[in-house]
Amino acid sequence: MQITAIAGAALLAVILILTLRELRASLALPARLAATLMLVGAALALHAPILLRVRELFSLAGEPEHATVILRATGIALICELAASFCRDLGEGTVAEGVLLFGKLEILVLCLPLMDAVLDVAKELLQF
Repeated sequence: MQITAIAGAALLAVILILTLRELRASLALPARLAATLMLVGAALALHAPILLRVRELFSLAGEPEHATVILRATGIALICELAASFCRDLGEGTVAEGVLLFGKLEILVLCLPLMDAVLDVAKELLQF
């Protein structure tokens, strides 16, 4: 099970970061960034089967392009949450909220074609 390895690595990284914060505070932030990148890399490696299955399900439903929109929106949300967490950790709550707002707006723009398709289907249903 990979979660035990990831949890152990995360705990070791936290201990390292806390130690560096006490000994050399200037090295704590790069260590935090390295630990986060390690976790993001592990998450990306883990999500590959999920991506394949979601694309397969949408292609069976006849709408494979919708899978791309949903997966991109999910990626945007995760990236924005990660960046906002960093901003909050560094004491910049306002910047964190700005990142989250921008992410929500980007997802909205990304989903506009999907909303057009839904409205077209609704229009067809109302004509019957």
